[in-house]
Amino acid sequence: MADLRFEGKNNQKKGVSIFSSEVITTSATMNDTLFTLPANSLVTAVYAVVTTGSGSATNTVDVKVGTTVVANEVIVGVVGVASGTVAKTFFPTGGSVTVVAGADAPGTTGKVKIVIVYIETELTTGTYTD
Repeated sequence: MADLRFEGKNNQKKGVSIFSSEVITTSATMNDTLFTLPANSLVTAVYAVVTTGSGSATNTVDVKVGTTVVANEVIVGVVGVASGTVAKTFFPTGGSVTVVAGADAPGTTGKVKIVIVYIETELTTGTYTD
């Protein structure tokens, strides 16, 4: 059996990256580009920090990387932190991250911040785990 601990970047520590948007005003037609996810990234969590509800307790947004929905039906109608249904997904080429109106489109009064947690699998901290 081969010892692969120090082959390539196998045993180098990876860091967790976190993106947080500025405050976004919701709308029924929202389609806002937030940032570009780096290549070889694994999205592990998505949150909406709702500081002002959008009108109805059932209003939702979706967060996408390219055309892939990574957070589905995140409720933005109620003040608090919401995550919706998050699909942990690997993106070998990265992609443009957008927030769009969900199935129950939000009103124009909502204020939210979108937080995305991801791991850049090819980026290392330079230290080893052994």
